[in-house]
Amino acid sequence: MRKMILRCMAYMEDGLYVAVCIDLSLAAQANTLDGAQKKLELQIKDYIQEACEDAAYTEQLLSRKAPFSLILKYHLLSLEIFFSRLIRRKAPSAAKLFQESNSCPA
Repeated sequence: MRKMILRCMAYMEDGLYVAVCIDLSLAAQANTLDGAQKKLELQIKDYIQEACEDAAYTEQLLSRKAPFSLILKYHLLSLEIFFSRLIRRKAPSAAKLFQESNSCPA
């Protein structure tokens, strides 16, 4: 069984919250931060289940990365959160970094 820790972020864009998994290039959107995160969590679970059903393509499907622009956005958001905590300022409430843990079913 392959255990994965997936890097994800959620942020507001054009009035909606967008949640993105940069390790699988998946995205979801909703009216709330938690709603977008939950939708992405379900999408990741379904995607991994499908990817693991066909062993010939599992590795390829589980190693597809998001475009560089989204990976850069993830790291810039990480820096913004770090520095806001460093200077004891409140982190941006319209954005969040999180991880999803998942594995191929046995």
